[in-house]
Amino acid sequence: MFRKALMLVVVFCACGSDPPADIAGTYTMSLTVQQNQCGILTNPSGSSSTGVSVKVTQSGSEVSAQVQGASGVALSLATGTSTFTGTVSGSSVNLSIAGTSAGSSGTCAYTVNAHLVGTLSGDALQGSVTYTYLTNKTADCGTRDTCQDVQLFSGTRPPTASP
Repeated sequence: MFRKALMLVVVFCACGSDPPADIAGTYTMSLTVQQNQCGILTNPSGSSSTGVSVKVTQSGSEVSAQVQGASGVALSLATGTSTFTGTVSGSSVNLSIAGTSAGSSGTCAYTVNAHLVGTLSGDALQGSVTYTYLTNKTADCGTRDTCQDVQLFSGTRPPTASP
C-alpha cells in the first residue's frame, strides 16, 4: 500500500506546472493602445510609443516589473506605483498592480488597477496590460464599473547567455 501511495505522489508531482523561465532583464518595449474605453490611457486607440524601459527582476517564480522613465511616472500617477508584481509559470507571466492612488467623481470613489499577461520567447516578451477601475459602485461611477483600457506591448532584452 505504501508503494502505491508513493507512486501516486511521484506521478502527481511530475504533472505539475512548467518550471519558470528566466525572464529577468531590462526590456525595451513598444506599446500600442488597443482599446481606450475608460480614458485611463491618455492616448487614443491605435496610438503607439517606443523605447519604454522595463526592468524585470525574478526570484524563482516571483516576478516584479518596474516601468521606468516618463512611462513609469505616468503609471505611478494613475495607479500609485510603477511596479507590477506576480508570477511566471513556464514562459507565461501574470503580473498586476492593485491601485492605491484614490480618485473621485461626485459620489464615486475609485482606484485604477492594472493586469499584465505576457509570454517570453527567447529574449522577446509580448502581451497586454488591461487597466480597470475599482469603484465603490455608486451611481456616479457610471461606466467606470465596466470599462477597460487595453495596451499591447512587445519588447526585447539584451541576449541572455546560453547554458
